[in-house]
Amino acid sequence: MRLIIWGVVAALAVVLDQVSKSIVIDRLMPVSEAEFIPGFIGFRYCENTGAAFGMMKGFRWVFIVLSIVAIIGIIIYLIARRGTVHPLTGLALAMIAGGGIGNQIDRIANGYVVDFIEFQFVDFAIFNIADSFVTVGALLVIISVVFFDKNLLGDGEKRKKADVSDGQVKPD
Repeated sequence: MRLIIWGVVAALAVVLDQVSKSIVIDRLMPVSEAEFIPGFIGFRYCENTGAAFGMMKGFRWVFIVLSIVAIIGIIIYLIARRGTVHPLTGLALAMIAGGGIGNQIDRIANGYVVDFIEFQFVDFAIFNIADSFVTVGALLVIISVVFFDKNLLGDGEKRKKADVSDGQVKPD
């Protein structure tokens, strides 16, 4: 059941990202920018040839390869550890994978990623929905590892045995 939920989360990230980018291309690209909440957040069409938040422009193929490896790694990890990974960690990794896939679609199809969300109250990079999923997912991984899943990369069987020997049986 966890895999289904995580798959739905990843798919939702991809769909929300691609639909939002399609709307931005249709409606915002011709006018370049639009206010949403004046002085706080706006939309500005931007073609990003770099990584998240516009870093390291011009390394398209490096990002494609690294992203594919990371996405495949996350998927393999979630499948292999589905019974032992903490639900919050799984959710977070699904968000990262979905956001990564959303940006990969752009990078492969267009040679750039469409960014459009702009904080106007601070000097910050323009970003998109996929970047948001990756960022929130990364923050949730940190929270999960610090507070809930301290054995993220450890042996899940040892953890289960330790839980049983302490008299605490934790269901999958």
